[in-house]
Amino acid sequence: MILGHRVRSGSRLWAPAVVLLPTAPALASVILHDVTEPSGIDFVHRSGATGEKQYVEVIGSGAAMLDYDGDGRLDVYVVDSAGPNRLYRNLGGLRFEDVTDAAGVGDPGCGMGAVAADVDGDGDDDLFVTNFGPNAYYRNRGDGTFREVAPGLGLDDARWSAGAAFLDYDGDARLDLYVANYVQMATPDTNVCRAHDGHRLYCPPRAYPREADALLRQRADGTFEDVTDRAGVGPEAARGLGVVALDHDRDGWPDLYVANDLDRNFLFRNRGDGTFEERGVLAGVSHSEDGMEESGMGIGVGDYDGDGRPDLFVSNYINETNTLYRNEGDGFFFDESAASGLGPTSLPWIGWGAGFLDADRDGRPDLLVANGHTETDAPRVDPTTTWKQPDFLYRNLGDGSFADATADWAPALAEPRPGRGAVFGDLDDDGDLDVLIVNQEERVLLLENRPPAGDASWIGFDLEGAAPNRDAIGSVVEVWRDGRSRFDEVRAGGSYLSGNDRRLLFSLPDGVAPDSAVVRWRSGATVTRARPAAGTYHRIREGARP
Repeated sequence: MILGHRVRSGSRLWAPAVVLLPTAPALASVILHDVTEPSGIDFVHRSGATGEKQYVEVIGSGAAMLDYDGDGRLDVYVVDSAGPNRLYRNLGGLRFEDVTDAAGVGDPGCGMGAVAADVDGDGDDDLFVTNFGPNAYYRNRGDGTFREVAPGLGLDDARWSAGAAFLDYDGDARLDLYVANYVQMATPDTNVCRAHDGHRLYCPPRAYPREADALLRQRADGTFEDVTDRAGVGPEAARGLGVVALDHDRDGWPDLYVANDLDRNFLFRNRGDGTFEERGVLAGVSHSEDGMEESGMGIGVGDYDGDGRPDLFVSNYINETNTLYRNEGDGFFFDESAASGLGPTSLPWIGWGAGFLDADRDGRPDLLVANGHTETDAPRVDPTTTWKQPDFLYRNLGDGSFADATADWAPALAEPRPGRGAVFGDLDDDGDLDVLIVNQEERVLLLENRPPAGDASWIGFDLEGAAPNRDAIGSVVEVWRDGRSRFDEVRAGGSYLSGNDRRLLFSLPDGVAPDSAVVRWRSGATVTRARPAAGTYHRIREGARP
C-alpha cells in the first residue's frame, strides 16, 4: 500500500510521505482474536471534548493489569478522562465483571494513566493513577477494597502527569516512583490555534510551557519525598509522556528512559549511589536518526535481536518515524528504524501504546503499535489522513527486520480506531500475552492471543521478592539452553500511560524445557532452577530453597 500527503496546519507541519508497507509471508491462522464483546469489559473512553479544543482532551488514556483480589487472575483497570475509571475483575475464561464501586477505585479526576504494584510490601497490588490535576494512590486493604491515600503520602501532585513507573532506584528494597509530567495548561485552555481557513485546531505541544518530572523516594514509614533534584533527574524540564525503568547496561541498577513530546528523550543512568546521569544524547536514544526531536509517546522494551540486551522502541507522531534503538552494549544504542522497516511504515500514523510480544511463539519478539490521530476532524485539515487509524502487529523476521502481519495475524487491528494506551498480559494464564487497547471516545479492544504453537511451547516465571519489594521489581530471569541465554526483567510501568503484567514469559519454539533458569534478584542474590518444566508458570520466592 502506498500513501502520501502534504499539508501545513496550525497544529503541526505534516511533511510529504510516500511509504511502501511490506507485509509478512501469509499465514493461515489468526493469532490475535477480538473477544471484546463476550469479555464483559464494556468500558467506553470519554475525553470530555466540548469543541473548544482544550489540549488536555487529546492525550488520554491508558490501563493497568493487576491481581487486586489475590485470586491468581489478572484484573483490568481502565482510565477515563472525563468520568470515573473502571476496575474489571477477572472471572476466568476471559470473562470479567465491573467491580469499580465495590472496590472504591472509580477516581473521578481527569485521568491519564495507571500503574500497579505492591508498593507497601503487604502482599497485594496497590494502584497509582496519574491525572490532569491531583494524582491518586489507592492502597489495597486486602479485602477486595481500596482506600485513596495519596495526600497523606505525598503522592497527590497536582501537575499534569502522564506516564509513571515504580522502581527501587537506591537499593533499599522499597519501591520508589518516577512520574513523567507533561505541560502547563491553564483551565480553561486559553491558547487558540487555527488552520488557514479559520478552523480551530488543537494547539501544538510547543504552545505550552514544559513541566518538570518527579522522582519520589519511599521512606521507611511509607511516605514519599521528592528527590528529583538531589538524584540528578530534574535539571531540565521536558514534555514527558512515556516512561520505563530498565537496567539498560545490565549493571544491576535500574535506569530510566523517558519519551518526551517534541523534546529530546532522556536516558537516566543509575550511578548506584542514589544519583543518575542523563546520557540520552551520548547513548544515541535522544533523537531520531537524522537528529530531530520527535514526539515521543509510548515505549516498548524487549530483546528483539536475541543478544541478551534490552532494546527500546518509541512511538511518535505522523511523519516522524517510530524509532527502534538497538542496544549495542556498553551503554550505547544504534537507530535501526530504517533498516528494521518499522520506521518507514509508521510515517502515515500517530503511534501511542506499544509493546513487544512473541505472538507466534517462535522465540522472536514481535511488536504491536496502537495508532490514532489527535484531531477528531483531521480530514478537514489533511484529506489523506483520519482520526481513526489502523493499529499494527509487526512480525519479527529474525534478521533484524519486521514485516506487517496485521492482516493475517490480527485482522481486528486493521479496523481504524482512535487508539491510545495498550496494555499486555496473560489474562487467561495460557502462556501468551493478550492485549487490551484503549480507544478515545470508543469501547476498548480486547484481543486474545491464540498462537499456533503447542501448549508446552512456553515457560513463565512469577517472582515473589523479599519484603518490602514483594513484586521483585528490577529482578531478572535468564533462561539457558545449549549455552545460550535469553533474559527479561520485572517492570512496573511502560507502553503508553499503562502497566503490564509483571510475570515473565519465554517462548520455547520446539517445546523443549530450558537447561536452567537463573533468577537475579534486585537485592543481588541469585538462585538457579535446573530443568524447569515447560508449559507452566514457576512461582519462585526469594530466599526459598531451590
